[in-house]
Amino acid sequence: MRSTMTDSTEAHEPESTPEPAAPSRPEAEFSTTPEDPKPEVGPEPSTPDPVGPDSPASPPPGWYPDPNAGGANLMRYWDGNAWTERVQGGSEVSATRRTADERKVILSQQLQTAAARGLRIESQSDFQAVLIEGKPVNHTLHAILTIFTCLLWGIVWAIIAGTGGETREMVVVDEFGNVIWQKLGKV
Repeated sequence: MRSTMTDSTEAHEPESTPEPAAPSRPEAEFSTTPEDPKPEVGPEPSTPDPVGPDSPASPPPGWYPDPNAGGANLMRYWDGNAWTERVQGGSEVSATRRTADERKVILSQQLQTAAARGLRIESQSDFQAVLIEGKPVNHTLHAILTIFTCLLWGIVWAIIAGTGGETREMVVVDEFGNVIWQKLGKV
């Protein structure tokens, strides 16, 4: 009986070694030949039923309703393992009026997502908020460094002032629950 367990264990161990190098589960559904190690993948599915990343049965890669959009009708790409940063606008805009409470919930979901991306809330009302990303440029420090380096630091200061700093975005939830993001530019 032990030899049977040892045999099954030995037979199982060589199979488990190549598994990490094997293609992921969605790719394994397509047929391959030994001469062609790359599977042929068809077009991305557009509307299969999404399952979150915590689910044991992960859906195939494709575009799904964004779980963080909160009614914005956005689609986010699922690569088979995790949500990517690829987002596209939904095909339809909601025409159903939302209650004030529903709109507040949608805005709070958007603000949670923005906070996870590193944005800070500058101001907020019931249905809109202004968000800031980045850090302000310390012009006093750069002026002192420019004086002490005989104006050489001025080049660095100009580059930092042109590329760095804070940028603002405004998020608005309209009466239909649609989320509108607007870039307000640099401070």
